[in-house]
Amino acid sequence: MGNDQHSDKRDVRDDVRRELTRRRFLIGSAAAGGAAFLAGCTPPSAPTASAPIPASAAKVAGWDAIEAAARQEGVVVVYGASSEALQQVITEDFPKANPGIRVEAISSLGSELVPKIMAERGAGRYIPDIIMTGSFSMLEVLKPSAALAPLKPMMVLPEVVDESAWLGNRLWWADEAEPLTTLTFQGVLITPFYVNTTMVNVSDITSYNDVLDPKFKGRMVSNDIRFTGPGGVPARYIYKHPDLGAKWFDRLYGDQDVTLSRDQRQMVDWVAQGRYPIGLFLAETEARVAKNQGLPISPIPLDQMKEGAALGPGNGSIAVFDPMPHPNAAKVFINWLLSKEGQTTWQRRTEFGSLRIDISKDGLVQDYVPKPGRNYVDGGTEEYGKITGAVFGDLITAALERTQS
Repeated sequence: MGNDQHSDKRDVRDDVRRELTRRRFLIGSAAAGGAAFLAGCTPPSAPTASAPIPASAAKVAGWDAIEAAARQEGVVVVYGASSEALQQVITEDFPKANPGIRVEAISSLGSELVPKIMAERGAGRYIPDIIMTGSFSMLEVLKPSAALAPLKPMMVLPEVVDESAWLGNRLWWADEAEPLTTLTFQGVLITPFYVNTTMVNVSDITSYNDVLDPKFKGRMVSNDIRFTGPGGVPARYIYKHPDLGAKWFDRLYGDQDVTLSRDQRQMVDWVAQGRYPIGLFLAETEARVAKNQGLPISPIPLDQMKEGAALGPGNGSIAVFDPMPHPNAAKVFINWLLSKEGQTTWQRRTEFGSLRIDISKDGLVQDYVPKPGRNYVDGGTEEYGKITGAVFGDLITAALERTQS
């Protein structure tokens, strides 16, 4: 039986290596026209048995044995992280901080990874240890399918489990109830609205209802939120808000002659060029690239919305699989990522705010950063995830059919 287990592990690693050879990680900025999907990684240098153990980890009883076992495994397999910045954290920064453990990564959107994972598991192939993406991808399918293991036992460093180090003095579990499988470590104020700043004053929109003004009829483009993708958190927040709700979507898509698309870069270009003064539910990563290039596009800051706002995870949620092919390497990865060092590195690479409050938020895009002392709804929870795309599909389709009748 032991030989069969070793054979299975070799098969899993061979599968990953074949997948990485086939799928090269493609990165392009919005100006160059590349949205990154599938990715590979280049292994770092060979394991170094004498590499130093981080000081914070050395203080934890039993950590030496965990570290040694992780190096014996030699690899951790991570699915998710569909951007160049996230890949740099995973495949460059982590191995540098933890010599002897390389990362094999498959990069794609959560909506594409989940069917792949379920197909692999259905064939008896248990390849990844960790998934990092938006929380809804984990909670809607993977958790109900018993694909995820409890995450809390994997978190052992004192600085990781110290709730006072995190926003609101708590760990941001996305799960509604035990088992706790999915933790959000990044907090992004994901606005539903982007404007062309030469055509719309950012300060003029202070309510979600402002985009229902007839003056904007025929002048807005929207990501099609009937499908999984950007805009899920703010859309769910609007749907659950007692003063907005389903009627808001009916008025928006039924009365305002909104153009629907799923091409994120094209929609951002349309707003920046002024073809549409307002973009709805766009991908914040694409919009940020355009803004950083000096184009006249800006998010509407959620702190100025009178109805409040939800905090979303973006791609900053993490979970582990059951079973994990490399449990010790996965444990080292998780504790490094959630540590002060790991989250500082994450912020520097992604320019999105960590939910850790013991690290500086200087240099980040402040429109996306949650402010201390303010209360935000956690829009990445299982409760919000139960509002599926089918809900918005029915609402939007009905609104569009009403305009055609």
